Amino acid sequence: MELKNFEKQIAKTGFPLEHKIGSLLRASGWTVINNRYYVDDQEQNVREIDLVAYKSRPVQHFRVCTTLIISCKKSEQNVWALLARKKEAYDPNLDQQPVHIWTNDKALSFMLSKTFWPRDYYSRARELGVESVLADPSVSIFAFQEMNRESGSPQNDRPIFSSITGLMKAQSYEMEALPRRRKTPSIYQFNLVNLVDTQLVQLYFKDSGQKATEIEEEHYVARYIINKRETFARIHFVRSDKFETALEDYGRLHSANCDIFSKNCDEFYDGVLSDTKRTKIFLEEFEKEVKQSLWSRLLRSDLNLDAKLDGLWLYWVEKERRVEVMIPDNVVMGPVSDKVVAFLNDDKEAKRKVGKSLEKYYRYSGPFSFGIDDVPF
Repeated sequence: MELKNFEKQIAKTGFPLEHKIGSLLRASGWTVINNRYYVDDQEQNVREIDLVAYKSRPVQHFRVCTTLIISCKKSEQNVWALLARKKEAYDPNLDQQPVHIWTNDKALSFMLSKTFWPRDYYSRARELGVESVLADPSVSIFAFQEMNRESGSPQNDRPIFSSITGLMKAQSYEMEALPRRRKTPSIYQFNLVNLVDTQLVQLYFKDSGQKATEIEEEHYVARYIINKRETFARIHFVRSDKFETALEDYGRLHSANCDIFSKNCDEFYDGVLSDTKRTKIFLEEFEKEVKQSLWSRLLRSDLNLDAKLDGLWLYWVEKERRVEVMIPDNVVMGPVSDKVVAFLNDDKEAKRKVGKSLEKYYRYSGPFSFGIDDVPF
């Protein structure tokens, strides 16, 4: 048995590349998971993704996690050809700037639901120094081929297509698993990276013919049906010997993510109680936390109330720049209302409890008072 043969033959596989990339990631401060397995939603069999890497940092009350899902591929005989044409300035059927983010934080989720948030995300990240990893695709890629390095003859697109769908399905699996795994406030941003240890060639199609150009990287917006839902995802093709440069940019992306999500959080809480939509985000939790205490305080009074304290809401008094905690009129009606309001406004424990909850859920420490909700409609 000649041991050198094993060394020589394993070098022809993608395992040395996977090891090299994992070492590079760890040296750059990324946590790396090798050979992550997941269940293919279409074929119902177990598939493997080469590498999952992430950087994580606590920001305010939540944790920011920037995640790279990486496919490592090697081909000794073939190059990877990306077949492309001119990119349309506007394509209503294509999400040109997909962003894949998961969060269990209600404030961040509200901010991310805004229509133009993805566009703003790209703009802010670029302002913070992120370059190639969020670059717009320079062309419209419409097909792929492995092509013989010497003759240029087409082989097939199976290895490339498999790597793309594998990345997208792995991302879907990770995002769907997060609600079960993460209970503390967190936000995850995902990136799909297709590393190839061979030449990358762009075949640009025009009416007059095709032009071949060797490239180092390119972005492709993939469109696919996963779990019966249409999904768009950004695939970053990178030649493996250029990944170190790209990794520096992914490091800048993580720093940008921390800055962007922190500012998104600040923007949510800035004037939150003057905005009904934002106030409603935490209203149920706020009410649940304070109503028992308020009812307990009212029972200590001599008002002889007999009702449930449900339906609290918060009203912003703009002229006075303060909040009114509105007591529903199913609790008190008629002449006793003024006495209830007066009692709660004079009760230090009621004020302390509500003030603490306003600070907890709305980051509000300004003036507030109690009032009666007697609006008929």
